[in-house]
Amino acid sequence: MAMARAFRSFLFALLVGSAALLAGLLGSALRTGRLDPLDWLLPGTVALIVFLGRDVRVSRARLASSWALVALPAGLLVGLASISLPWAGLALLALGLGLAAWGARLSTSRRRALRIALLLGLVVLALLVPRLISGVRIASDQSRLNVGVLSAMPLHGAAMGAAQGVSALESVGLRSPFWQALDSRLRLRPVDALEPATLRPLSVLLLAQPRLLAPQELVALDAWVRQGGRTVVLADPLLHWPDPRPLGHPERAPLTSLLDPLLSHWGLRLEPAEVDVESDPVERRALQSGGLLQLSGSSRFTRLGNGSGCGLTEQGLVARCRIGAGEALLVADADWINDTLWTLSPEHPADRAAWTSDALDLLIGWLDGRSPRVDPWSSWLADQDRLVAGLRGALALVLMLAIVEALVARRPSRSQHSIETEKDQKWNKADTNPDTG
Repeated sequence: MAMARAFRSFLFALLVGSAALLAGLLGSALRTGRLDPLDWLLPGTVALIVFLGRDVRVSRARLASSWALVALPAGLLVGLASISLPWAGLALLALGLGLAAWGARLSTSRRRALRIALLLGLVVLALLVPRLISGVRIASDQSRLNVGVLSAMPLHGAAMGAAQGVSALESVGLRSPFWQALDSRLRLRPVDALEPATLRPLSVLLLAQPRLLAPQELVALDAWVRQGGRTVVLADPLLHWPDPRPLGHPERAPLTSLLDPLLSHWGLRLEPAEVDVESDPVERRALQSGGLLQLSGSSRFTRLGNGSGCGLTEQGLVARCRIGAGEALLVADADWINDTLWTLSPEHPADRAAWTSDALDLLIGWLDGRSPRVDPWSSWLADQDRLVAGLRGALALVLMLAIVEALVARRPSRSQHSIETEKDQKWNKADTNPDTG
């Protein structure tokens, strides 16, 4: 009987633990490839309620084994499958599930109505905590930078309207999702020409696959940077930006970067893109910082001569150059700010849950002169092989912990049946007359 009870408990723990583990993948991981530990908070809380809500009395050993069965496999999966360890998210998940286990245990000694209310409260908290954390992160991301933007790509206004076949009058106020999201955290200022008077009030300049710049514009830009200005340059060797206009249209963004004179002056060379017509040009690139970009037709920079003041990182994708008193950061791709490569919801560009890369966070950090920071709350799925390895390890851990749960949780002294048996024994003893004569 005891063996059968333990086996049923093992199967139950294995089923519920595996379901909680797999349910966490149905959130942002399945939709965008982001591994957010808090996606496991709700299914983990429900699993703990199922585990601990069946018994009248829950021991500390039972509490610990149930928490471990829900929390540890999820943490192992995230740790094995992600490109960087989201330690803050994992710590909050462990704490949240610990509070859920404690609340579920506390409810077992309450009346039915109060017990249901307490358990529902745990579920509501599991739903609200991820939203509260997301709101705090968005509020802390605001910046006051005054950023000038010069780009031939259809990002706003008449250029965006022309690409969509809209008249110049109807194009007034048009802004791409990328522009909207960036403008909500910075102060964007369109720049039509690079002149000393235009550059002087700017904190930083974003130069994203611009048109062919006149010699005097290149001179003005170089002088501004040398006097302490800062610029971020997106130079694409093979632009894949969607545009219905013919390739030879004069208002289209250039197919390849036209900044070679400026790059050579700064000691850099943009290598041609390697073209494979049979493969998808989109590439998920995990950066050393822990961030992720989706590139298309990217290449790399190389240094010209020994006198270049530029350092190369990310296999040449990014170059940092000290130019006089100023600084230039260059990226060998511009397609990664295309809306299709960083969000699933262009109509709601500020919705982090729909982001498929760290494009905005990385760009804002580069514009602000900061080194990209690893997100402590969430990370990205590295690749399919890492996901499979993580799932195998996590399910094996669920199997082992289910055995522990069966041994710890279903001891007769901890079950409802055992408690009722003890009550019956006490009742029988009280009714038995010791006088047998």
